[in-house]
Amino acid sequence: DGWGLCNMGDVCCPQEAQELSDVERAIETLIKNFHQYSVEGGKETLTPSELRHLVTQQLPHLMPNNCGLEEKIANLGSCNDSKLEFGTFWELIGEAAKSVKLESPVPGS
Repeated sequence: DGWGLCNMGDVCCPQEAQELSDVERAIETLIKNFHQYSVEGGKETLTPSELRHLVTQQLPHLMPNNCGLEEKIANLGSCNDSKLEFGTFWELIGEAAKSVKLESPVPGS
């Protein structure tokens, strides 16, 4: 009767739902990418080097224009003892998203 996350970031949805919405697919993609790149310290955290690799590979168009994101990654340090949990990753993605300019206005806004 509700949404929830299954093992390894898979989105579990009500049986009545046939297909995930664009936003739900985007969230699922973020979760899967987080888990794909989190190999050194376990699936629940990213090391600074894993985060940098994820961002370089998956956000190549956002990084050059987003000094704030690069600065936050740099502040994590290079020590792989530092761990970044998904909640903090989500916040960083939110900060990166603020730099995205829509090419056309969203209908109804």
